[in-house]
Amino acid sequence: MVILTQDLHGFGNCLLLTSHFLVNAVEHDYELAIPAFASYAPYFEGTVGQRTSFFGRLPVRLNPDQPVPDLLHRVLQWRVGPPVLLRLPWLPRLLGVRLVGDLPTGDVDLNSPEYLAQAQGPQHLVVHGWQYRDKPNFARHADLLRRFFRPIKPHRDAVAQVIATNRAHADVLVGVHIRRGDYAGWYGGAYLYTNATYVRAMREMRALFPADARVRFLLFSNEPIPAEDFAEFETGRSTDHPLEDLYALAGCDYIIGPLSTYSMWASFYGRVPLCHLHGPDHPVESLEQFVVFEDQETVRWESEKVALV
Repeated sequence: MVILTQDLHGFGNCLLLTSHFLVNAVEHDYELAIPAFASYAPYFEGTVGQRTSFFGRLPVRLNPDQPVPDLLHRVLQWRVGPPVLLRLPWLPRLLGVRLVGDLPTGDVDLNSPEYLAQAQGPQHLVVHGWQYRDKPNFARHADLLRRFFRPIKPHRDAVAQVIATNRAHADVLVGVHIRRGDYAGWYGGAYLYTNATYVRAMREMRALFPADARVRFLLFSNEPIPAEDFAEFETGRSTDHPLEDLYALAGCDYIIGPLSTYSMWASFYGRVPLCHLHGPDHPVESLEQFVVFEDQETVRWESEKVALV
């Protein structure tokens, strides 16, 4: 059994990482436990109220229901837990469990023989890291992921109301993800944009459509949005519920925002073309810049003023 313990403290991060492991487990038929997903489990049809049997025959459960993996998961949530345990590999092995984390060399291919030998082996494999990917099967099993992570009906109804209300006043509905908060420190604040950046991008987006087209912008943020900064546009808001905002973003026609797994998931789930602003001066010049995210490799835009990391 593979046990995913990394708590990434971000909805998009958690959905994306869990999805890569889920499709890999389905493809290669090994058991997967996702205790790190517990806080989000009540939101989705594939996880709400479940412990051991998701979606019929999928080899996926929420909790391992084994004392040693449960204990390791709790220890790994402590601030000092991961560095201590990962530097003492003999300790998990003594308990009959293998613990692995991220590698300095970059992403780990979940289809590699090395990983699959561990995943399908007799020992529990506890994975505490972010850089694990199965990109081919993420795309191949996209519809399965959309079924698994379908919100429960009360949240679907709330999202449908947001979308219907805003579409009543629009020919084109553009979701704008205004990410703040933790972005002040992420990559040195490289993706923490002012409202002026979003206003400029929205003007450029509106100019891509005929003058008589009703282009409406649905604004999302993890901080309050000052209405006066966006007064020149027709705008709407969602419910400020983390799940409902994410899936309302997935109900738009286009998405604009900084580099973020939050907007990536919305693009993937709703099959919505997405344009990431890779710098504060990144122009929105053509609808060809918008691509539906399926965790494929993307080309980053660079300006002379912004060095991308």
